[in-house]
Amino acid sequence: MMDAFLTVLSGGLAGAVATLITQKVSEPWRVWSLSKSITADPELTPNACRVRVCNRGKRSIKQAIAYISIKYDKQLDLVDGEQSAFIGIHERVELNEDRLCWSIASPVQNPVTIDIYQGEKQALDLVLFHSDRIEIPSEQGWHNPERRTRSRVYLHRKRYEGSIHIVAENTLRRSWNLVIDASSGRREVTLSPRKFAGFPRFILPWFKAKE
Repeated sequence: MMDAFLTVLSGGLAGAVATLITQKVSEPWRVWSLSKSITADPELTPNACRVRVCNRGKRSIKQAIAYISIKYDKQLDLVDGEQSAFIGIHERVELNEDRLCWSIASPVQNPVTIDIYQGEKQALDLVLFHSDRIEIPSEQGWHNPERRTRSRVYLHRKRYEGSIHIVAENTLRRSWNLVIDASSGRREVTLSPRKFAGFPRFILPWFKAKE
């Protein structure tokens, strides 16, 4: 009788341990896999460039938010725009992981967060090329007096480097190196994905396998 009881007990414990391990692995795997499925590509228009963010995963991405950083000289590169931009010669600060907006007009214009469904591409506003400057939007969108919105910053036309980051409710942070080249009449934007940690490192932070 005791042997039978121990056999049942050990079997139950083994099943419980297996279930726990499966739960601890399966959810991180789903998060990592969905995060890995996010791609971002620049899409040029005649006077601007936006970013097409695509969900190539098997689930929807929930509440995606985009951040941008750009390196520039706060004394030389900023353009006046006190009434139309948050950053300028009136506010000489860095553009470091400030929010962007999504290029959507309805039901809310230029929302800060959106869901990206399986297989869907959503556009992210990035830069406008003016004859004498470039314009980066804020989470409010572009400068629009009627809507009382302001862009993030105006910069002199030259080459800038930075980064874009996408975060969401059910994904890990994804990052891309960004280059905006507006020098000598150019209108070029490039994005290159940064290294993304392998699954073993995500589930076991101490794991030292190469990515």
